[in-house]
This record gives sequence, structure tokens and C-alpha cells, in this order.
Amino acid sequence: MQWVFSHYTVLMKRVERRPLQAAVLVYRILLGIAAALVLVLITGTIYGFAKRGKSAAPVPEAVGGDDIFSGIGRLRIPTSDPEPETLIISIAFPYDKNDRPFSEELASRLSWFRTATTQYLGAFTAEELAAMDTDTVNKELLTRYNSALRLGQIKELYITEFMRL
Repeated sequence: MQWVFSHYTVLMKRVERRPLQAAVLVYRILLGIAAALVLVLITGTIYGFAKRGKSAAPVPEAVGGDDIFSGIGRLRIPTSDPEPETLIISIAFPYDKNDRPFSEELASRLSWFRTATTQYLGAFTAEELAAMDTDTVNKELLTRYNSALRLGQIKELYITEFMRL
């Protein structure tokens, strides 16, 4: 007996779905942007680690690391007169810019320095200020500033502008 195998071939229609060309284009653009961002982050990290601890310009030894702190800026302080006049004062002082904790403390105390200066000098009348010596003002402000500092002390204080209007 002979067996005859018959094959039934089932024909199935194969449907391929292709994404829209616009979607493929958007996907590739987003993939490129993501790759560029990753590259920028990696490059920036490597650059940051390479530059850590190096200053932008070498500090000459003659300077000794000192710089002038003038972040307090120009203050306009009204006097305590019934019709107040305005006192304009600018203050600066040297500090060791290589002493990072002290530099950060100075920057964090800016508001306090301004307030202390305004409270001290704003308590005087214009006549009292005219009679005062700038050395007296200088010493008093230096004492007040140093009383608030914990990580270092200011050795000298310069009043670069002291004018009544």
C-alpha cells in the first residue's frame, strides 16, 4: 500500500507595517540630540576633573595671595537728622584669596557688613559725621566686622569714599 501525502498549502498573506517616514526622522533626530548631550556631559566632566585645583592664572609670589575685597560696594546712608543728609561710603580691605573658607565667609557676610555699617553711621547726624575723623570710623568698623567673623580676621580696612551730600 502506498500512502500518498497530500500537502495542503495554506497561503497566508504577510502584511508588513512600516513606520511612517516622519516618525523615523523624528526618532533619529532625538537619538542624535541625546547622543550629543551625553557627549557634552562626558567631555565637561573630564575637563572639570582635569582643571580641578588649577587657577586660571598663576599668582605671583610677591603678591602673597592677597586681594582686595570690595564686595560691600558703595553705600548711601541717611543721617539721623530731622531732614537727613546722605552719607556715601565705600569700604575695601585686603584678604588672602587662597584662604577659601575665609573668602566664603566674607561673601556670606556681605549683607551683615552693609547692615552694620548703615546702623553705625546712620546713628550720627551730619554735623557729628563732619566732626568725625575717618580713622575713628575706620577703627570702629574694623572692630565691628571682625567681631562677626569666625574663620579669620580683617587686618586693615580702607575707606575709599566718604562723602556727605
